[in-house]
Amino acid sequence: MEAKELKLSIVPLHAVLLHEEIEYQRVEKIQARLRADRILKNPPIVTQVQDGDTARYVVLDGASRTTALRALNVPDVLVQIVDYHSPALKLEAWHHLLLDITPAALRRELDEVTCVAMVEMDEAQAEQELLERTILGYLKFNDGHIAGLRCGSDITTQAHALSEVVRSYEAKVELYRVTSTDFETHLADPNRLAAIMVFPKYKPEEIVQLALNGGRVPMGITRHIIPGRALRVNLPLEILESAQSLAEKNTWLDNWLETKMKNRNVRFYQEPVFLFDE
Repeated sequence: MEAKELKLSIVPLHAVLLHEEIEYQRVEKIQARLRADRILKNPPIVTQVQDGDTARYVVLDGASRTTALRALNVPDVLVQIVDYHSPALKLEAWHHLLLDITPAALRRELDEVTCVAMVEMDEAQAEQELLERTILGYLKFNDGHIAGLRCGSDITTQAHALSEVVRSYEAKVELYRVTSTDFETHLADPNRLAAIMVFPKYKPEEIVQLALNGGRVPMGITRHIIPGRALRVNLPLEILESAQSLAEKNTWLDNWLETKMKNRNVRFYQEPVFLFDE
C-alpha cells in the first residue's frame, strides 16, 4: 500500500452516521482535548453509501470523535473513506466477559429489559440461532448453562434491545471485552463467578442498514480490522470550521496532503505497531 492510495476527504458532518452507541464521558474528554489542541489528530474511518440521491458516510471507527465534533458545532469533518467490501477489511465481534455476578442476579437484571426473553439452550443451538438472527445474543455461564436472548427478528429492534441488555449490567459487574467464548482462556480461577455475553458477528450490509435506519448496537461490540489507517494527520480545526465551501476545503486538503507527500512526511508501516501515546 502507498500513501497515494489513501482516500481522505472533508465531508459535511450532518451526512455522517453512527452504527453504535457512544459513551458520553469519553466524548466529553475528546471534546475538551479538541477544544484545547485545536487539531483533529486521527480522522474517523467511514464507508460511503448512497441513500437515494444523497451520499452518506457510515462511521466504522471514530464514533466518539464524530460526536465530540458535533457537540462543538463543527460543520464538517475530515474522514478516511474505505471500501467496506475490500477483502483486506475484516469485521469481527467483541464479547463481554462478566465477573463476580451470580447467574440469578444477572437474570434478575435482564428480566427488567423490555421485550427480552431468556430461553435455555445448548451452545450449538445458540450459535446457530445467533447466526440466523432468531436470538439477539446469548449468555454463557461458567456453570455450564446457556441462555439465548430473544426479542423480535428485525435487526434494528434487536440492536436496540442489545443496548438495553448491556446497560442493565455494565455498571454492576467487572467487564472485559474478549474475542473468545472459552472461559479457560480468560479465567485464572475456574471457581470465580463468570458469564460471557456473546454478541452476533455482523455483516457489513447489516451495519449499513442499521446506520441508515437510525439503529445502533452497543458501543464497542463491532471490531473493524482496517489496514492502512491514517493516523496523526493533525488537521487544524479552523479548516473544518471555516466558511469556505466543501469544494474549497477539499482543494486545500489535496494541496496540503500533496505537500506532505512530496516532503516525505507520510510514512506507511507494513508491519503492525504498538502506539504508547494514545
